[in-house]
Parts: sequence; C-alpha cells; structure tokens
Amino acid sequence: HVIDHIGHVTRIFYEEGYGFILGQDSIERYFHRDNVVDPSFDRLQEGDEVKFIEEMGTEGPQAKRVSAGKHHLPE
Repeated sequence: HVIDHIGHVTRIFYEEGYGFILGQDSIERYFHRDNVVDPSFDRLQEGDEVKFIEEMGTEGPQAKRVSAGKHHLPE
C-alpha cells in the first residue's frame, strides 16, 4: 500500500536537476527531476505544494512521483 504525502518545494536546483520537499511531517526529502510527473520539473517553483510518495534511497528518504496542482490534492 502506497501512502501519498503532501509537502512544499523548499529548494530547487534547475541546472543540477534536483530539489528538496518539506513534508507535512517536517521531514525534508530529496527528489530528482526524473521523479516529477506533473508539471515538468522546469515548471516547479520553491513554495509549490506537491503530492508525492516516499522511498528510501541510499542516502535517506526520497520523494518519487512528485506532482503539483490543486487537482492532485485531497478535498
């Protein structure tokens, strides 16, 4: 069972292709541009609210299937 998390983009590094999301649980998670599903990575901005799932990477928790937009958020 996959759990959706909600958070905000806290830092994004466009040229390097990664960023960080602070979840509602106050844990910051790394994400890579390849894990952004909607919108494109280049359209994300710091402060955007996003939905994601978490997987453990080699260096800690990572955000996968990152998506932004009100239509992705629960009512």
